[in-house]
This record gives sequence, structure tokens and C-alpha cells, in this order.
Amino acid sequence: MQPYYIKSLSQQLRREATREENHLWYDFLRKYPVQFRRQVPFDRYILDFYCSQARLAVELDGLQHCTSDGLKYDDLRTEYLGQGYGICVIRFSNEEIWQDFEHVCEVIDQEVRLRRSIKVPVKGVTMKTVTIYTDGACSGNPGPGGWGAILMYGDHQKELSGGEAQTTNNRMELTGVITALEALKEPCIVELYSDSKYVIDGLGKGWAKGWRARGWIKSDKKPALNPDLWGRLLDLCEKHTVNLHWVKGHAENQYNNRCDQLAVAESQKYK
Repeated sequence: MQPYYIKSLSQQLRREATREENHLWYDFLRKYPVQFRRQVPFDRYILDFYCSQARLAVELDGLQHCTSDGLKYDDLRTEYLGQGYGICVIRFSNEEIWQDFEHVCEVIDQEVRLRRSIKVPVKGVTMKTVTIYTDGACSGNPGPGGWGAILMYGDHQKELSGGEAQTTNNRMELTGVITALEALKEPCIVELYSDSKYVIDGLGKGWAKGWRARGWIKSDKKPALNPDLWGRLLDLCEKHTVNLHWVKGHAENQYNNRCDQLAVAESQKYK
């Protein structure tokens, strides 16, 4: 399946959700303190419910899954997601949702707590921990802008930078983070450092997730800015385990200062 078809199918499945899916979502998962999402496209599959922080998928199985072909397909799907991406899949029947809902919720909660307390293996090895510093700059806001990023893993270090002729500071801050995460070739644990409260609070306080859930509308009913970039960033945060760190800009952090130099240099190319 092509990615655009997967996304379209996930939207259709959300609209056609079963009573059991809606019961689990509205009466437990939507209110759960660690975020779950519904009908999440992941590679060739669509997961009923997915928690990126625990790399946990919750699947509800109807009668079609009880056949020999259905069971075989479920096993292959679980093996593919587990061995390839470190995703744990737990399954419940529709009958369990109605007959023992409290137990279903307890199992999910226990699994999330367990999975968040350990490093999740991906492709048979421990996930790599990568440190990323990013910064953005803009002259005029809007005006010529640039971004810079430094990626560090072990003894390896890589610098990235870019810019645009007409942009804003916040767009450059977001673009720096997005480009750095997109440069990672596999799911990683990321220690992300930025002096942008817009980025750190937007992710850490759940603002961006709320905007997306409301169709990119803020709590004050005004449109959220930069939904194109926030959407890309939220998707990347579901692929990687991102730990957020705010640093004071233009201070004594050598990596933050270097990112600032890269960003300013890029912005000056458009003057």
C-alpha cells in the first residue's frame, strides 16, 4: 500500500469505528495521562490504538480474527512490529471489552508503566541515544530566516543548517528540529535541546497534540499557526522517544551558540 492510501484508510476506519473501539477510547484511552492515538498508520499496518511513549499498540479483535487465517495474520503482524520496531502489541476481543472492561484497562495501564520504565529494543538491539541541539533565527520576523542543528552520537557529530527567504522565527525553530529528527535512520532515544519555548512547551505541555486533536484550532478558538510543521514534528515524535530540554539562548552553552551561528549565517544569505 502507498502511504497516501494508508492515511486515507486510517481516516475511514476512524469514522467507521466499532462500538467496542469507541467504548475503549472515550471511556479510558482518551483520558489516560500518557497519550494514545486512534487508527495510527505505521509502515504497512494501521494500529487501532498506539502509545508512542511506551511503543505499545492495543488491538481489538472481532470474530474474523478467530479463524486460522486471521490468527496467522495477527501473528505475522505482531512479529513484524515487535522485531522490526520494538512495538509491543496486546490484543483484546470485543467480548472482553463488554464483559471485563476494568481488567482490560488495568492490563493496558500495567503494560504502559512497564514499557516506559525500560529501554525498548528495536531490531534486536537497544535503541541508540542521540543528542540534538537546534536553533532558529529570523531577521524581521517575518523576513529572511535560518536554522541550525547539531547531532551527536558517541564520538560522532554532524552539523545541519538551512534557511528561507521569507519566514518566521518559530518556523525556523520547528524546521531545525524536524530536519534533525528526519536525519535519523532508525527510531532513537533523542535528548533534544532548544532555547525555543514555543517548541519545548508546544511538545512538552501537549499544546500541539491538543491543536491537532481539535483540527488545528487552539483552546481560544483561534487557528493554530504552522500546522504543517507541527504535524510533521508530532509524527516524528511518535517514531522516536524524544526527551525535551530547554536551554537559555545566547548564554554559555557551546552547542546552542554554535546552532545560533549556523542559523544566523543561513539567514544572512537571503539579505
